[in-house]
Amino acid sequence: MEKAILKTLIYADIFDYPLTVFEIHKWLIGKKATLRQVEKTLYKLSRESRVKSQGEYYYLPRRSKLVSKRLRCGQQSLIYFRKAKMLSQILKLIPWVKLVGISGGLALNSASKKDDIDLFIIISKNRLWVSRLFIIGLFSLIGQRRKKGDQGRKIAGKFCINILLEEDKLEQQNKDIFIAHELLQMKPLWFRGGIYSKYLLDNEWVFKSLPNWIGNASQELRIMNYESRRKHKNRNSLISLLESFAKWFQLKIMQQSRGMERIEDGALYFHPKDCRRGVLSKYKQRVSFIISP
Repeated sequence: MEKAILKTLIYADIFDYPLTVFEIHKWLIGKKATLRQVEKTLYKLSRESRVKSQGEYYYLPRRSKLVSKRLRCGQQSLIYFRKAKMLSQILKLIPWVKLVGISGGLALNSASKKDDIDLFIIISKNRLWVSRLFIIGLFSLIGQRRKKGDQGRKIAGKFCINILLEEDKLEQQNKDIFIAHELLQMKPLWFRGGIYSKYLLDNEWVFKSLPNWIGNASQELRIMNYESRRKHKNRNSLISLLESFAKWFQLKIMQQSRGMERIEDGALYFHPKDCRRGVLSKYKQRVSFIISP
């Protein structure tokens, strides 16, 4: 139990993020436990000075400044979250958008004033590229899209559409602690039907790494029928042509200015700064240094 708690605090420390006892329990790495067990072990670790605390927050030794940082970012995150909740409603105009959620720092309530708002979006099958075209158009129209090359104040509070997945491409190929956290930290702003449940079910491997995670009780796990309907054949044929054109057009633009895009069949990943490998490396090093074998 001690190792599990220390691993959890080490991982959070990489992101300068102290945790409450409830959060330690929720994000406990690799160990199924009760809240009472976590509390007892935290008390022991605190008495041994292997873990420090301030108010309700726990952190590693010599990291007390993280508490004020979290409180400060929490206030800014609330502002950004309300903005994202409100403006994400315009994407309901696109019938192929199944889910809109927030990821990145804002999903953990740790966004600063200079940060953008990362969006995670699930799209209907075979409608990825045309949907992205409409999404970019809508956010550009209202002046809220983060554009490629923007830096500093230009990105503050703007929307970055960094992950788009088709509904049959939800399972993540990289199965590690970084992806497990990113997957479960994502907060849906709205979704249609049971697509969020499908997202969790298709990635149920994450619960081996984070077995205590519990989502919003109102988001019931339901298995829905996602087979494509064959109605409106003429209209679907027209949209399929538009999908092909949208894919050709956007790929042409991407080839002219290659960035951090990762393009897969039915999935698009846009990360101005892909930190996965760096985080995993730091996590491994710190675990070996702090936790003796």
